Amino acid sequence: MLSRVVREHQDRQALFREQQEKRRKAALASVQKCTSAMVDTLNSGVEKAYQNQKKLDNEARILQTQSVRYVKQTTEWLNLVEGFHKNLKSLGDVEQWARTIEADMKIITDTLDYAYKGSGEVDFVLLD
Repeated sequence: MLSRVVREHQDRQALFREQQEKRRKAALASVQKCTSAMVDTLNSGVEKAYQNQKKLDNEARILQTQSVRYVKQTTEWLNLVEGFHKNLKSLGDVEQWARTIEADMKIITDTLDYAYKGSGEVDFVLLD
């Protein structure tokens, strides 16, 4: 009778160990699936962050290129405006010179008219 009780106990213990081993394997499989899913989720986030970083780097490079082009174009425009300003100033100087010559010619003309009217005769000829 004692041997039968021991035998039953050993059989129950063996059955319990088998069930425990099956549960352990099922738990390991579940943990492995969970870990795999978490890693996949994290990897997709990391991949998205990496792709975003690549896009930002590319856009930064494009922005720098456009900025350099903008600086060159602005410098060219400033040089053009400066040249225009100088030419406009020169034009103003020419205009002032022309007014001075015109005033001098008016004085000469008035003087000649006065001299002509006063003497009645002209000793010289004006050329056009």
